[in-house]
Amino acid sequence: KIIGFIRLRLFVKETLILFQHSKNVTIESKAKIKPATYDNLNDVLNFQASHYLKSFKDFLDDGDKGYFAYIDDKCVHRSWTKTNMQTVYLHPLIPMKLQKDDVFIHWCETAETARGNKIYPYVLSEIAKTFANKKRILICVNERNQPSIKGVKSAGFVPIEVHKLFILCGIKRVRKHIKGSNLNYD
Repeated sequence: KIIGFIRLRLFVKETLILFQHSKNVTIESKAKIKPATYDNLNDVLNFQASHYLKSFKDFLDDGDKGYFAYIDDKCVHRSWTKTNMQTVYLHPLIPMKLQKDDVFIHWCETAETARGNKIYPYVLSEIAKTFANKKRILICVNERNQPSIKGVKSAGFVPIEVHKLFILCGIKRVRKHIKGSNLNYD
C-alpha cells in the first residue's frame, strides 16, 4: 500500500477515456448473466482472488448493482454499476460526481480463459438495456487497454471526454477534453 501511495504521487502519466452509451446493440453470447448478491459473491473466486470479496460486499452495501456472467455454471465475468449521484473515480485521483440520472459501470473483468468470446460487450449491452430509462450510462477506460476499448465501442458506447493525468513529484495536472474539441477516439 505504501509503495502504491508513493508511486501515485511521484510519477503518473495516464490517459482515461470516458464513454457514454449511445445506441442499443444486440450481441450474442453463450454466457448467462445473473445479478450479484451476497449469496453468489463467492462465484467470482473461479477467477478472482478472495480479497476482492470485501470490496464486492462493500459495493452491495453501498447499493451498487453487480452483474456476473457464467459459462457452464462457472462465473467468468463481473461488472458493477453505481447510481444515485455518488462520487465515482475515473482514476484514484480523478473524482466525478454522478448526475441524477447517471449510471457508471466500473470494476469490469473477464476471466483470462474466457476472453475473446464477446462476454464483456454482451454484459455491457445488457446493462445498457437494464438502465435504458437513465439519461447517461457511462464507463471509463484507460487508453492503453485497447481490448476493453474495442468491447466498449462494440456495445454501443462512444467517447465523450478524455482526461490526461500527469503527476511529477506530487504536482498534479489534469487536462480534460470534451467531445468536439480535438477528441480523437471515435
